[in-house]
Amino acid sequence: MPIFQYEAKLLNGETKKGKLDAVDENAVRAALRSMNYYPLMIKEEGKGDIDLRKFTSVKTKDIAVFCRQFSYILLSGMNIVKALEILKNETGNKKLAEAIAILYDDVQKGRSLSAAMKNQEVFPEMLVNMVSVGEAGGNLDEIMVRMADYYDKEYAQVQKVKQAMSYPIIIAIVAVIVVNLLIIFVLPKLLGSMMDEPEKLPLATQMLLGMSDFMKNYWYIILLALGALIALFKVGKKNERNIGWDKFKLKIPVYGKLSLKIAQAKFARTFGMLLNSGLSVIESMSISSKILGNKYLESLLEQAIEDVKKGVAISTSLKAKGVFSTMLIQMIKIGEESGSLDDVLGKTAVFYDKEAENAMTQMTTMIEPLIIIFLAIVVGFIIISIMLPIFESYDSLGSIIKLNFLI
Repeated sequence: MPIFQYEAKLLNGETKKGKLDAVDENAVRAALRSMNYYPLMIKEEGKGDIDLRKFTSVKTKDIAVFCRQFSYILLSGMNIVKALEILKNETGNKKLAEAIAILYDDVQKGRSLSAAMKNQEVFPEMLVNMVSVGEAGGNLDEIMVRMADYYDKEYAQVQKVKQAMSYPIIIAIVAVIVVNLLIIFVLPKLLGSMMDEPEKLPLATQMLLGMSDFMKNYWYIILLALGALIALFKVGKKNERNIGWDKFKLKIPVYGKLSLKIAQAKFARTFGMLLNSGLSVIESMSISSKILGNKYLESLLEQAIEDVKKGVAISTSLKAKGVFSTMLIQMIKIGEESGSLDDVLGKTAVFYDKEAENAMTQMTTMIEPLIIIFLAIVVGFIIISIMLPIFESYDSLGSIIKLNFLI
């Protein structure tokens, strides 16, 4: 009988790892369920140590499709158990399909959908809370439609940012490759015999030759440095204490304003939707603060939540932070005074979506000529470094010919 390794979550929230003898993976899952364990990972021993699911992720688009399909099934008259049974077999993302399979087992045993989703990390906290609201209000199908629309908008916004930045990034990568090829391969061939006495070459040419030699002989150092920078960047993004870095990003010209507009659009859209669904102001603000993608803004909203608990108006608290735009603060104030905060926030989100789109277009328009200017300077420097020694050799040759002529 095969042996399976497992990783499961206990009722107290702890994570437990162990091994079980079982016929197949389903039998392991059933055994863990009987012990009130909630499996996170099950793997048969001897079938490789690499779990490809660790390298896969559940993206916003996957969650949007899940919510959309779930809502369609519920609207057709089927119950939650049947919906989960269909989705666990039809979902393309393996990691999400496994999570849905666990939901299916839990719900069959009498747990609520929202309670089962809390044990699965793939489902966002906001979605779990909204499902809980839908279960309590008996309108889970409507909630799922609303969440599908929400995640579709989030996905579309991310795609717009990627599309806006893809062209400048491609140009920059191609430019770096071309410049490196010029320095490493073309430059030495053009200079030819003049490289025998490099100390007699102009300073610019010596610098370029030094770069060429370094890239040829120590290319692995450059790759290691790039890898280290990428690793540090990823670690920094995951670090929950990178408030200082996120604060600095908001001060970067052009990019900072764009980031703030995108964050404010997310906040307004999420806050308004949660309020409209029946969650309290405190709960809505707490959930909304965690989806901004900026720890500094999240910390400011956490401070604002404490202010609101003491009776301070939301707009007053946000204004005191000195970061959020006047437009957002004024719209929240209007919503508070009119009693239609959820509706006002929805319209504010639409406004900031358009503002963010315009800011992305402006940033792209600025980046492209800057890249071209930078390339012109680099290529110009290379050309001058190549031509200077050639001109000097021509001058020397001309002087020799003139001297011979005089003699």
